Amino acid sequence: MSSFSEDDIRRAAEVREWLMKEVTNKKEELDKLRQTLFIVDSILKKVSFITASNLESSATNLKEKIVPEFQLVNEKRITNTEHGSNPATKLTSTDNTRNDNQEMEIRPIKRAKDDLLISSAVYNSTYVTIQLSNDIILNINTPPFKSFFINRILEGMKTKDREKFQKGEINESQIIEYKVDTDEHGDIRSITVSNYRERERLNEIFNTATWVLTRMLEKGN
Repeated sequence: MSSFSEDDIRRAAEVREWLMKEVTNKKEELDKLRQTLFIVDSILKKVSFITASNLESSATNLKEKIVPEFQLVNEKRITNTEHGSNPATKLTSTDNTRNDNQEMEIRPIKRAKDDLLISSAVYNSTYVTIQLSNDIILNINTPPFKSFFINRILEGMKTKDREKFQKGEINESQIIEYKVDTDEHGDIRSITVSNYRERERLNEIFNTATWVLTRMLEKGN
């Protein structure tokens, strides 16, 4: 016969339920911290050229910009086989390695504070296309799209690939490529990156795009 009363068992059940919720919350918090750390590391790699005299002030500026502004959305992967086409290219770097027969997956890109859907990105092992939602209007000239996402992240990846090509480590056809499709007003319709090759790069593209597009929305508002 059990020595525990019904009240003891009820309280134990309530405590267990609370503990399960805490475990879930802590896991989500830990995942977000790991993702944020990944982005901070990526940014630091891109600014590794900063001189020692400017390092402290630059690091402070980065912290002030990143910490209050940068929250990441957890990845949701859904199998999908549809991929929409996009019109006129305004800012391009030739996309020459597409294979639409591969199974596609979808990853939503959302604004963290209210879960606003910015894009439903589709991707496979060859390329990723970030197509903006119909009600999202972001201009290609709005910072930090060109200065950070294009010039620092994507061009940075391309520079590294060119160096690997010159060393004979990869073929020329494996160099990362990108294109940005816009309308006649310069409003972005989609961003396509091909030959990303590495899962780490794919995550960096998604995470950086989430932060950049969110910042552009805030500037637009």
